[in-house]
Amino acid sequence: MNSDSTRQVFEGCYLAVGQAASTKTLITLLLSLCLSSYTGTLSAEGTNLQRLKRFSLEDLAAVEVSIVGKAAQKVVDVPAAVYVLTAAQIRNSGATNIPDLLRGVPGLHVAQMDANKWIVSSRGFSSRITNKLLVMIDGRSIYSPLFGGVMWDQQNLMLEDVERIEVVRGPGGTAWGSNAVNGVINIITKHTRDTQGGLVSSLVGSEKNIVSLRQGGKIMPNAFYRLYAKRREHEASAFLDGSDATDEWNDTQAGFRLDWQPAKNKQFTLQGDIYRGSLSEQVTVPSLNTATFTALREDNIDVSGANLMTKWSQTTDKGATSEWQVYIDHVERDQWIIDEQRDIFDIDYQYHASRVGRHQLSLGTGYRYTRDELATGNFSIGQVRIFSPSSRSDHLFSGYIQDDIELQQDRWWLTVGTKLEHNQYTGIEFQPSVRLRWKPEDNQLLWASVSRAVRTPSRAETDGLLVLGVLAAGPPLVALTLAGSDELKVESLLAYEFGYRLDVGTNFIFDLTAFYQDYDDLVSFEPIGLIPVPVSTPIPIVSSLLQSANLVEAASYGIELSVLWQPEAAFNIVTNYSYLKLELSPKNSSLDVESERREGLSPRHQINISSNYQFSKQLKLNLTARYVGELTEANIDAYTELDVTLNWLVASDLELSFSARNLLHDEHREATPAFFPTTPTQLEREFFLKLDWSF
Repeated sequence: MNSDSTRQVFEGCYLAVGQAASTKTLITLLLSLCLSSYTGTLSAEGTNLQRLKRFSLEDLAAVEVSIVGKAAQKVVDVPAAVYVLTAAQIRNSGATNIPDLLRGVPGLHVAQMDANKWIVSSRGFSSRITNKLLVMIDGRSIYSPLFGGVMWDQQNLMLEDVERIEVVRGPGGTAWGSNAVNGVINIITKHTRDTQGGLVSSLVGSEKNIVSLRQGGKIMPNAFYRLYAKRREHEASAFLDGSDATDEWNDTQAGFRLDWQPAKNKQFTLQGDIYRGSLSEQVTVPSLNTATFTALREDNIDVSGANLMTKWSQTTDKGATSEWQVYIDHVERDQWIIDEQRDIFDIDYQYHASRVGRHQLSLGTGYRYTRDELATGNFSIGQVRIFSPSSRSDHLFSGYIQDDIELQQDRWWLTVGTKLEHNQYTGIEFQPSVRLRWKPEDNQLLWASVSRAVRTPSRAETDGLLVLGVLAAGPPLVALTLAGSDELKVESLLAYEFGYRLDVGTNFIFDLTAFYQDYDDLVSFEPIGLIPVPVSTPIPIVSSLLQSANLVEAASYGIELSVLWQPEAAFNIVTNYSYLKLELSPKNSSLDVESERREGLSPRHQINISSNYQFSKQLKLNLTARYVGELTEANIDAYTELDVTLNWLVASDLELSFSARNLLHDEHREATPAFFPTTPTQLEREFFLKLDWSF
């Protein structure tokens, strides 16, 4: 295309968008169509566009993942609802944190509560404390046993060092154990031989500033290392009235990784991180000193921690592999409600046999020791202790076995396995699964599965005592209080899944999953009576206790669709759609009136469309539109948003990128806080410029 025709295309697009400016959704669609009209001229250059990292369906189909059965399989052959974000997709997205990267994964709901808090859930039960999703970094769990879920503000990886993110929706308990109920995420970082040399990355934006430094080198033949440090500072978001919120935050993280291959069939890895950060928030707390018995409190949360992990793997001449993984993890989190110190020691062994006849056996065992020290924060009513005991040590023993049986050569397989665990909360737990897969053709896969998974009670649900608020009735005043119970059972899930996957060469992948999930013994909070509370005030006060119990059932069903299309080497489009229906029902003996509200905290419909266009050897554009359905219980309307990232390779060692996020609204809400709610905030339109210099 010559310069005149190029100008005509973009002038036409500009006029069309300008005339449709009153309709935000139409703007998004017109931008996509205008940009795709330009791709017809790319084929002449497409075969040589290697200067900028490009997303390729052929490369994606060849990716091997181990998130389902711990044994490596090509992603197109996995009998599960699996999705992979590659390094190229991560780079193209313009995202600056892990939650934003996960927005495009079908079946996941990602929402930002304020400047430093996120919700990431799979197949419903959206909450800041998403306790049914297991998340790992290189196999190291970052799931918090205190409340359950992940504290995303503590995760500050250099995204440039992430090789891929493996996601499986649905139960993963057979391979990964408790808490892998609705999904598993494993963030896998790059081998150090792929991060040689230096990198300086600097991001300056309207809402955040980030600087990252990395140096990689070679110690000896087959031994490589990298060192890194990253600092990020985030401005405050906005309250609903438009004023600045008090949720600014900053953190610093540094770390290293060493990879050594002493022999062709042996691999050793040692890696570690250390971090420190500070977050601000404004929260509504119970108070005896105001007429409304509530008070706004501005608070700082200090977080710090360190971890160290080592892996040793070995492969025999016949293809059998064995791997040891050991890590320690120390976390400190000081905030107004609780001061937490936690230490974890974890050791895991896996063995994957080579196929013998029709059978390929995998087995493993593990042990985890967890010790915490919890100090009551500087908030209390009537000297109520928040946790009892304040210190606790827990031991978790586990083992698993799995057999992949080839029923018919290259066509039918049956995978059966189970996880056996013993924890100190509920004793012995089984998590079996059966997966059947059929390949009618080499490029097609149909699969079905039945799986059981469990979630163990959190420390707060068993040992916590939490005052939610003071009711302005009386005297006496009534303090509404959540109380834990050491009689809790595990929450259990029985899931039925069916999937179809079609891989058409290098330009089209179709992936569809349908599921029905049956939950039992979900945690509810049951009223058990009034208890006097001694306080130094002339107004008497009693505590109305709501104690945790297992008196809620639930069922969910839905579909998850992903279509990846690459008509040209330099152009691709990824479309993901999710539908979810979640129904909760208290059992007959339950008096819980809040559990059913959780149905309306997850969107029923979600759509994500991401397009990548490579205009030349130096210039690349990513356009991502997303639709999120309404959250009825959070009083949040459905919304559509648009993100744009433009990458320009200025020189072989210098890349400049510009990103604009949330373009369709000046501000919008995505989530509503719960339990000691922080003051509601809204996300604002955001722009930033990023410079990467490699040397």
